[in-house]
Amino acid sequence: MKKLIFIILLCFCFAGQTLAQQTFHFSSGIFKKPDVAETQRSKQVTISDFSYQPNGNSSVWEMPRTNPGVAFAASAIVPGAGQAFNKKWVRAGIYFAIEAAGLIYHFDKNSLARRQEEAYEQFTHENWSVVAYAQWLVQYSDANNLSQSQLNNLRSMVFSNGRPIAPNWGNTPNDWSEVNIRVLHEVEKQTPFILNTPEGCWENDPPNCNRRSEFSHELPQYGSQQYYELISKYYQFQPGWRDWYTDITTAENQSAAALYQYMWNGQDQPFALFYQGRDMAEEFNNNYRKAGNILKLLLVNHVVSAFDALFTVQLKNSRLETNANMLSMEQFSLTWHF
Repeated sequence: MKKLIFIILLCFCFAGQTLAQQTFHFSSGIFKKPDVAETQRSKQVTISDFSYQPNGNSSVWEMPRTNPGVAFAASAIVPGAGQAFNKKWVRAGIYFAIEAAGLIYHFDKNSLARRQEEAYEQFTHENWSVVAYAQWLVQYSDANNLSQSQLNNLRSMVFSNGRPIAPNWGNTPNDWSEVNIRVLHEVEKQTPFILNTPEGCWENDPPNCNRRSEFSHELPQYGSQQYYELISKYYQFQPGWRDWYTDITTAENQSAAALYQYMWNGQDQPFALFYQGRDMAEEFNNNYRKAGNILKLLLVNHVVSAFDALFTVQLKNSRLETNANMLSMEQFSLTWHF
């Protein structure tokens, strides 16, 4: 009987040990301790992962929406472009409209000025002659007993057998070949202003008031911009105009010395072509100035539009980042109950 009880107890002990080992393996399979190396290899997730991160791989079309520098460049090149990329349609329209209107205005005024300039040049070709101016200069020197080293050379160019050659009115550029401009310059440099006294005296007293300094200008090179500007700007070149030539240079009473003295005392003279040319030149120059001034406004439009686009994208990025960073204020709690 004792042997039977001993055998039964021995069986229960063996069965309990086996059950304990199985239970240990079961629990080890479910509640296995994490591998340290594997945990270290796992990526840590922090709250900063939820903050705003600009996409560095944006497409070309996305770059002006996320990159302030690209938006700045886009609007600097085409005003309103950076605003349009960011759907700021009103501002984009304003900048673009200013640009379009300014360019239209510029090209219109520039084209108008060019047409007016061509009309003025044609007007001078019909009514101002270097031959007429040189003839008057020779006779002016003779009437006032002036002596210039190149005077006779100039005389031989514009007089034939003692008679003045006829200017080519209507196409006066043909007269440029008649007068050597270097010879003309030498005579001009040695020619003083002789004023008609007492009208030309101003506040000075005779006899010194009738003789002044040498001519202030030389005739610029034929056909140059300065040539067309000066002949209707300075009284010195007034004798080259057709009405002066008719009324003074070829006047019948050549014995009157006053015909070869500057008769103005700071007041306008009654020779209409000089003043007509002056007014025509002033008109096209004003339009050129207007065309140039509008370009300054367009430059300002480019600069303002560029900085506006820059600040627009910077502000948008700042708002996105602020909203994303609001996640850092949240608190998380995880409890595992057994």
